[in-house]
Amino acid sequence: MTSARHTTYLVRHARTTYSAHHVVNGSLEVDVPLDAQGTASCRAVTAPWLDTVATCVTSGFTRTRQTARALLGDRRVVMHSDRRLDEIDYGAFEGGPWTRYGAWLAEAGPHATPPGATESWCQAVGRMLDGLSACLEVPGPRLIVGHGLLGSVVRWLMSAPPHARLAEPFLPEAPCLEPVVLDDGELVRLLGDAGVRLGITAVAETAGR
Repeated sequence: MTSARHTTYLVRHARTTYSAHHVVNGSLEVDVPLDAQGTASCRAVTAPWLDTVATCVTSGFTRTRQTARALLGDRRVVMHSDRRLDEIDYGAFEGGPWTRYGAWLAEAGPHATPPGATESWCQAVGRMLDGLSACLEVPGPRLIVGHGLLGSVVRWLMSAPPHARLAEPFLPEAPCLEPVVLDDGELVRLLGDAGVRLGITAVAETAGR
């Protein structure tokens, strides 16, 4: 049986006004904190595994850091931030409805970079998975607080048949605060062929911690 210290708990941040209305935010220059319901939902979580967490890694966004702090309360946990876990850069679609970005993505494809952005869907996912892989370097059990896209991708990798390939870059929305639980061996296996299964030709360069 795998020791609990070799376990990763991956969660999507709690609700914001943007996520409640499916508005996209991938720019750190636009600060989108948790809304009142998001904060309250974090404080209502009483999962026993939270008492075991030794290390927490968040993206660089306010909402992930707020989620981590609200979940962990006054527990003594080593905190890290890794920009590789950041939300996708939406470019010209920043601050607009996800449906507008989704329509563009359906036409342009996952390897295209949105106007005004620095990365494609594939590059963003590669970056996020690179950041998730790096979390294995910190002591466990680990709480990783990221964004919806990473949660959706990891859930697909876990649930799809082995060696299945993603047909299109549209996945069910990851629920807020519901943990994906992975032991180190399973996480390594998932990441091992993720690039091929997701159609990612190259992992984006590390954005830095």
